[in-house]
Amino acid sequence: MKFQLWFLIMVTLLSGCGDRIDPVISTIYLEEGDRAAQRRQAIPELYAHYQNSAKDREAYEVISKKNGRFIINYVPGLELLTLCGDPGSGWSRQFANVSDDVLKILVNEKVTFDDLEIHGSFGSKLDSLLISKTPIYRVRTNGSPSL
Repeated sequence: MKFQLWFLIMVTLLSGCGDRIDPVISTIYLEEGDRAAQRRQAIPELYAHYQNSAKDREAYEVISKKNGRFIINYVPGLELLTLCGDPGSGWSRQFANVSDDVLKILVNEKVTFDDLEIHGSFGSKLDSLLISKTPIYRVRTNGSPSL
């Protein structure tokens, strides 16, 4: 009886320690490169990830848990692009009316994660495409934008 109770307690404790993966979110993780390189690759990686998918998920995202420390999340059904530049501190920015065509333009214009998160204004045709949304709609993610 003691062994069964001990085993049940250990299974319960260990099951709470791992990352929970939401199956309706398609997530890729960046492992290679320094902070600047990962942040430069965030949008191209997200666009390629979405284009190469079956397009059967609620959201698509790229997460860097190491050097880049970011989450970029795209919900095609709502046309939302949501950013977190410091996991644990919450979502930092969100853009509305972002179609996959807009994502392609961002890739072609070589827009980086930092361009979107920090600057948010481009003084070009991107300003008319990127509509900042407030308050930020809470999107589902496999990352930890806030603790």
